[in-house]
Amino acid sequence: MAQLTQSDLVRARRRRRESGQTLVLGTLCLVVLMGCVGLGVDLGVLRYDQRLLQTAADSAALGGASGLPYDQVTSGATNAAGLNGFAAGGDGDTLAINNPPLSGPHAGDAAYVEAIAGKSAPVYFLGLLHIGPQALTARAVAHLGNGPACFYALDPSASNAVLLNGSFNVAVRCGIVVDSDSSQALNANGSGSLSAASISVVGDARTNGSVSVSPTPQTSAVPVSDPLAYLTPPSSAGNCSSPTTINGSGNYTLSPGVYCSQLIINGSPTVTFQPGTYVLEHGMTMNGSPTVTGNGVTFYNAAGAVTFNGNSSSNLNAPSSGSYAGILVYQASGNSSTLTINGSASAQMNGAIYVPSGRIVDNGSGSVGSYSILVADTLTINGSAGLKDDYSSLPGGSPIKAAILVE
Repeated sequence: MAQLTQSDLVRARRRRRESGQTLVLGTLCLVVLMGCVGLGVDLGVLRYDQRLLQTAADSAALGGASGLPYDQVTSGATNAAGLNGFAAGGDGDTLAINNPPLSGPHAGDAAYVEAIAGKSAPVYFLGLLHIGPQALTARAVAHLGNGPACFYALDPSASNAVLLNGSFNVAVRCGIVVDSDSSQALNANGSGSLSAASISVVGDARTNGSVSVSPTPQTSAVPVSDPLAYLTPPSSAGNCSSPTTINGSGNYTLSPGVYCSQLIINGSPTVTFQPGTYVLEHGMTMNGSPTVTGNGVTFYNAAGAVTFNGNSSSNLNAPSSGSYAGILVYQASGNSSTLTINGSASAQMNGAIYVPSGRIVDNGSGSVGSYSILVADTLTINGSAGLKDDYSSLPGGSPIKAAILVE
């Protein structure tokens, strides 16, 4: 047997030390690797929880802003957060709703809603390092801006909720919303054209003939609620205003008030409506070729129909401020009468025509002013119609609002 030299013994001892060092280093590397993996897992979970929390804060701010017209800011915010799986008070979750916001560039402005959501997020691997649950917060601010649509058919199931016939020409600068889930919720027949910023249909759209529709309707859309449901009817108390019938020619000035009989304008008179709210207990009819003007007017149609016949020339403008800012015609909920425009009416109308329980039928070829809004249970257009969305004359913007995140 060979005799080991001194150098052999030194090399053997060195190899044993290196083997031990490798084991120690390997163990330490494994510990560090597991720590990194654990840290990555926990940080990933925390980032995911933060995203969910921000979504809850965003939805709460949007829900709160949507509730501004109804004085339901807190309930709207809480319900919206709940729909995103966030329940304040459970597992340490908190939700603070501030109207106006307490901080940021919109602090003190009651037109904005601030939502601050908080939660205690658990950790897993970091607990081995004696690191406890982490406090997460998310903040969002929203307000009501101009709604993206100005043409609404509200009926949830009607066939032909929007019906376009003949050589129609409908140009809408904003969006079209059709809430009906019918297979022909929007029905366009003939050789006309329809253009809009967007077309949203809960059900389906159908065209017959050489019809042009742009853009392609988005079908199977999510229904929306009545955008003007926040309006409150005016009081019908008071003495009846007169006259209720105008015939022939001549100049007439009418004052706001309650018109207990149907308001009828026949012939070719010049009629000026003074600013204010006109309560029509039995509707209004215009025949012949009258010239009708009015600035800052709202017609509230309590019962009966509103009809524009013949070659009436109208220049009517809704109020620019107050509770009916932007509202030209407001038909009572439950009044299912049809609002009709017949003939070749040359109508310059700035304002919303709101017929929530009835149909709007436009058989004319009238023009519109800088902005027009049509909201009805159903709509039929057999002529030409143009809807614009220049709300610069309204300090508060469009009467149709949409909640918009700003922070």
